[in-house]
Amino acid sequence: MQLEFTPYILPFVVSLVTTIGLALYALRHYNPAARVFVLVMTSLSIWTFCYIMELSSVTLQAKIMWVQIKYLGSTPGPILWFVFSLYMTNNQHLLKGPLKTVMVAAVLTTWAVVFTHGLHNWMWTDIQLKPGFPETQSGHGFYFWIYAATLYLSILGSVVVYANFYRTTSRFFKQQALWLLLGGFIPLAGRMTEDVLGMDLIPKVDEVIFFFLFSGIFFALALFRYGALKLVPIAHHLVVKNINAAIVVLDLMGRIVDLNPYAQRILGSEEQTGSIGKTPQEVLGDSLKLATFDQVPQELSLVRGEQESCFSVQYSPIREQRGQVAGHVLVLFDITERKQAEMQLAHIARTDALTQVTNRRYFYELAEPEFQRVKGSDGQLGVVMLDVDYFKKINDTYGHQIGDEVLKHVAKVCKGSLRQTDLFARYGGEEFICLVSGASAEDTQSIAEKLRQALADTPLELPEQKISITASLGVAVLHNAAKSLDELIGKADEALYTSKKEGRNRVTLSTVLGTAEIYT
Repeated sequence: MQLEFTPYILPFVVSLVTTIGLALYALRHYNPAARVFVLVMTSLSIWTFCYIMELSSVTLQAKIMWVQIKYLGSTPGPILWFVFSLYMTNNQHLLKGPLKTVMVAAVLTTWAVVFTHGLHNWMWTDIQLKPGFPETQSGHGFYFWIYAATLYLSILGSVVVYANFYRTTSRFFKQQALWLLLGGFIPLAGRMTEDVLGMDLIPKVDEVIFFFLFSGIFFALALFRYGALKLVPIAHHLVVKNINAAIVVLDLMGRIVDLNPYAQRILGSEEQTGSIGKTPQEVLGDSLKLATFDQVPQELSLVRGEQESCFSVQYSPIREQRGQVAGHVLVLFDITERKQAEMQLAHIARTDALTQVTNRRYFYELAEPEFQRVKGSDGQLGVVMLDVDYFKKINDTYGHQIGDEVLKHVAKVCKGSLRQTDLFARYGGEEFICLVSGASAEDTQSIAEKLRQALADTPLELPEQKISITASLGVAVLHNAAKSLDELIGKADEALYTSKKEGRNRVTLSTVLGTAEIYT
């Protein structure tokens, strides 16, 4: 094969070196966009190399051979150019379905037409050499226009994708988006100047390949200076796909611009685009108050179907190298299991293990604020103390296991006889206590009598016998101000022991000198 030097190849040699260098650089990265970029640069390198060989070849036969081989790169190149734009703007989901099949079919069909050209002339007609022209000259068959339309649509599609991305992206990614937009537009502009405007900017050679040199420079700026591939195809690898947390990227307007698959699942959106452009409040609900974060995590409950999950939400700024805020990131950690464990521990800490009613410590935690609220006001507050009659005898007669069943039975019966607003707790041993809010002395005494009667009427039924249960109760009621909750409980306890002394199974209201007293 005879070759000769022509100065026409010099800009294409520079373009070839650029595309090869960019391909080698992108090989150092392992994200999907980088892999597509390697294919783009490889296709352009094949295209450019074969064009250089076409220009350098002397015979018509050699030039035709390199023209055909050139289509191994020039056919997939523009299509991969479009695919790359989808990955760089996080729109690769559009490749699902028939679009991918159409693109592969277009490449394979074009290759078949090119390499069987001698049988049908569908691609070119009347290929010849003209003096002074380094490349072959030919007419166009009908399939050439199909190929040209594919090239135009691919490059135009990438321009549209980049333009839309530049329009909607946050300021943090504007520079990368601008270089990508310009790089994608240059080949289209070069082709249109010749085919639409009839302007031959670079006489005697194919301007489109030459303009890919400038595209390579713009992509180099996006890659080397602004680190486009390092920054995730523009934000997508800022979110870690497999992390067990939901990551949502917001622009300066507070709109969602990116989110990882975990976030898609908890937001109830199978497609990422379902939440793009919305605010977190639109998706997560108004209970999320971003303005009140101040670097302190919030807790957020989300209900999806019949399942409720709890998340810890962290809200942090995304800063540019100069420190300016370019957006924010929301990170949601699923703390459902932790919250359930905390609730279980809190329940254990607040509940009597045997009877499953409030324990003494938690009773005081709840009763003391209520006492302080009533103190100094016109409210009313009563305390009922209850002691199971002859409990030691029950233990001695039936055993401690039956004694435990008796205590559980007493707690169940009393809880079922009280109002929801009444606070009932195990005070210790066989003693129970009840805090009654908003009831007079008479009403509180009536509540105590109701408890006594309920226990007397409801024996503990065992497989082989019934155990009758009675209780002694003491009542004390607070009006207006008082000294302390302990004093009020002490008065109820005194009344309780009066009931026990006078025969048990009765209710006694706190008295002084034998008269009914409302403790004040």
